[in-house]
Amino acid sequence: MAERTVLGICGSLRRGSYNAALLDLVEEVSGGVRVVGADLAGRLPLFDPDMENDETAWPEEVREFRACAAEAEGVVIATPEYAHGPAGITKNALDWLVGSGGLMGRPTLLASASPGQAGGMRAHTPLMPTLTLLGAILVDCAVVSRAGTRTDASGRFTEPAVVGRVRLAVGELEEALGHAAHKRAPGVL
Repeated sequence: MAERTVLGICGSLRRGSYNAALLDLVEEVSGGVRVVGADLAGRLPLFDPDMENDETAWPEEVREFRACAAEAEGVVIATPEYAHGPAGITKNALDWLVGSGGLMGRPTLLASASPGQAGGMRAHTPLMPTLTLLGAILVDCAVVSRAGTRTDASGRFTEPAVVGRVRLAVGELEEALGHAAHKRAPGVL
């Protein structure tokens, strides 16, 4: 399988983040998915519509992030859940993509890992209207509950049940990436 590049959005700044570990696992279990830009989401300034409309005012992080989004074939969002919603970093990153068309037609995988029983899944629901507005194509999600008990000493997810679940979701993402690439191919209607 040819390598597929996906934009990674990590909604956590925490050292040893479970959600950053999920993005690493996506690459590990895939047949050739490369996650780019994942470290940028936490470095973006707060979204400012005045700045968004003036490209000359964009900080370098915004330029890099939007360039990664433009080049990516798909998206993987790994966000923790805070107060039954996504991390503010996650929504801020998406806000920077609204004017770019950066997710239009892009297969998108939502993932979350949390020490709690819900695994962060309540972070997904508020993101869905925004992702739909941005034209993302949502695929199966991956949720890891009790994340702290499911990582090894180095913070990697190695438990077979977690690896298998993420592998299933990534398989759907890869299938959707293949369909999206086929639709973009020259001569395909």
